[in-house]
Amino acid sequence: MKIKKQYLKLEEDLSEINVGLIRLAKPIPEHELFFFINKINAFKFKRVDDILIKGEYFDYYFSRYQAYDQSSKNCFSFISNKSITSVEKKVQNQLFSDESNVKFLLNLQSDADYILTNSDMFAEFSLILLPENFVFQIQEYPLSSDEELYQLIQYYE
Repeated sequence: MKIKKQYLKLEEDLSEINVGLIRLAKPIPEHELFFFINKINAFKFKRVDDILIKGEYFDYYFSRYQAYDQSSKNCFSFISNKSITSVEKKVQNQLFSDESNVKFLLNLQSDADYILTNSDMFAEFSLILLPENFVFQIQEYPLSSDEELYQLIQYYE
């Protein structure tokens, strides 16, 4: 009887990460949301440099908040799924252009307000307490390495 060797599939594990999708229960300004999040957590989220995506006609800015949890040694990032501002670079002269003044990082999940990332290889989003009246439960979403958002997250970490 032969012994079957089993190998770890590390390459496949690194080609996909899990992010958390956060949907707001009711519209609330960003600064109020993070005030309540910071109030109930030991670690505090702070606004950091926005994510910039350059398009042909517009430059899009996405807000980003980060916090570091000393106990778990994790860095958490909230990224707005919808662009908060866009700067027009040149006037569109095409009738049917695929670029508008609003952009979503996850087009198929346009109802998600924020994307939550974790610096740890194994995402553990239960460490963050969220205000119950403002936010629905975090939904985990797999992100493959061939998606644009995966590359952005790796770049801004």
